[in-house]
Amino acid sequence: MNEKPKTARSYRGSVVDDNAVISINLKWLLQMCVLIAGLIYSYYEVISRIDNLERRVSEADTTITDLVDKHITEENNRYKQMEKQLQWYEKELNLNPLSWRKKKKK
Repeated sequence: MNEKPKTARSYRGSVVDDNAVISINLKWLLQMCVLIAGLIYSYYEVISRIDNLERRVSEADTTITDLVDKHITEENNRYKQMEKQLQWYEKELNLNPLSWRKKKKK
């Protein structure tokens, strides 16, 4: 009954020294490769997501700047139009009783 115990497969390397032997467990090696591949994929996904978000923020900034400029232009035009209307009302509807006498003299 000289059976070997059932263990995971491993590759036994060459003898480095009289007392040192290098052995690599294949299951462990496969798990490490999967772990490293997963970490690399996760890093790539995070970097690509950050790049995508930076690009979208940049586009949003330019859109916001354009909209603010458009709003300021519209407000200035509306303000000028309101000033013209106010001048017309002041001229046509003279509500100042002290100036009525001046208008009648002319």
